[in-house]
Amino acid sequence: MRRRFLLETDRKLLDYYLALKSPEAAEWNLSPECLYAECMTRDYVRRYVALKDGIRVCNVGIGTGDWDDYLGYWLNGTGTLTSIDLDPEICSIFSMRQHLEGHPNRSMVKNQSIFDVDLPSAYFDLVTLIGSTVNETGDFDRCIDACMSLLKREGCLLFMAHLSRNPVKELVDYAKDRDLRIEQLEQYDTFSKYPFYICKLKRNSLQNEISKP
Repeated sequence: MRRRFLLETDRKLLDYYLALKSPEAAEWNLSPECLYAECMTRDYVRRYVALKDGIRVCNVGIGTGDWDDYLGYWLNGTGTLTSIDLDPEICSIFSMRQHLEGHPNRSMVKNQSIFDVDLPSAYFDLVTLIGSTVNETGDFDRCIDACMSLLKREGCLLFMAHLSRNPVKELVDYAKDRDLRIEQLEQYDTFSKYPFYICKLKRNSLQNEISKP
């Protein structure tokens, strides 16, 4: 039975690694545009988010898990990471992969929707929402509302998005409507195929926590 389980685990991991190198995925995953976006996002969080003992971070949307892997290393010895994704297979493989690869600061994986009402409110110091995740939810405002509801009063949302899919004006209008402030907004247009921006979104000092929709 144990041997069968190990063989099944090996098969799932092999399928995962092969999928990353498939013609459909590899062209983008190995492209300068993708690698540049990953590099700039990782650099941004190091420059603009201060680590502190006991910091709690949540990433919404696991995908390949590379961003979550990086956050775990960045937080190692200082804080913890929770990773949320709606896809049970993504959650299972990511959790299993981190375990077998020996990641020193493994994520607490939750197979849930960002819209689930039982996620902890006002619990995290930092929530990250990057790439296509906000579009995949189908509701820009509701998704960011849900992310903001996870944050402590002084916490912040790190948001990264494609400029053509989610123009800065869309975020500015949202922030004005919710009485939030945008900080350290940086735009990256080195590659015309994938222009993007990264920023932090925070509550104004006297604002109450946003209720979960």
